[in-house]
Amino acid sequence: MAALILLLIVALTSLGGVLLATRRISLRRAALRGALAEALDYVGLAVLFLVSNLVVGTLLIIAYRALSGRFVSVYLLNDIVLAFLSLLQALVLHCWRQRSR
Repeated sequence: MAALILLLIVALTSLGGVLLATRRISLRRAALRGALAEALDYVGLAVLFLVSNLVVGTLLIIAYRALSGRFVSVYLLNDIVLAFLSLLQALVLHCWRQRSR
């Protein structure tokens, strides 16, 4: 039920954003499809960075365990900050690609 409420909230604010953008800011509806594709490209980059960060983090922890003989938990990687940093990495790469065109 909570997921349905969240989905409803996001749908309503998205509809409000589209109405505001087309009526007040004069954005073209035809450009929305391209913007959605670009946003999905950005999200895909973020997922790739997150997976890469998790793999590299896990390998570093395993290497540290092997070299030091001390136990370090892989649960250190279970932090929301890593997801936000992955989003930031993706945003920088996405903007860099846009400026390089």
